[in-house]
Amino acid sequence: MFLANVARKDSKAWHSLKRSIERFGQSAGLFDEIAIKVLGGKTGGPFQVQVRKLGTRSKGPPRNIIDVGYGVSQVLPVVTELLRPKGPRMFLLQQPEVHLHPSAQAALGSLFCDMAAQRRQLIVETHSDHLIDRVRMDIRDGRTKLKPEDVSILYFERGNLSVTIHSLGWDAQGNLTAKRGMVPNGYRQFFRSERRRSIGL
Repeated sequence: MFLANVARKDSKAWHSLKRSIERFGQSAGLFDEIAIKVLGGKTGGPFQVQVRKLGTRSKGPPRNIIDVGYGVSQVLPVVTELLRPKGPRMFLLQQPEVHLHPSAQAALGSLFCDMAAQRRQLIVETHSDHLIDRVRMDIRDGRTKLKPEDVSILYFERGNLSVTIHSLGWDAQGNLTAKRGMVPNGYRQFFRSERRRSIGL
């Protein structure tokens, strides 16, 4: 509804927001174009949010957002809220990567870095190694003005009947560090085990 209202009432704001959303869609591999299709020609009447992928030789047809899978429809409100002008300065997000493939999860991590570099505070609960790793690499590579000390990871480690919270971060080279003590052995253990298994160790 927000996108439709902007498209109907403020052409300049719509084209600016549309371009920003499309940049994310392209980097995530989800869509290349987004549009609002008004149905019935009435101002304030029914509409569709449509997305389109561009092929190498031709454009695909516009698709209603409800027909392209949960990933796009789930992430679009998050992306829109982050990108809209004069949006909130703080965001609390629970598993925003749900239904997204790994490259889209990574692109979401880059978007989070972009927003945090603009002095927006994001508190994100995630299970996505792809999202976390992209944030780590973007900070290490200096893609934004974010510094390692601008980001904190709270890792919840489950014990038998308790949970221990570890405060983690990165150094300037992107190496994992612990704010106190050592990085717990359980952090990313699954991924280390899978990597060793994949190369036959």
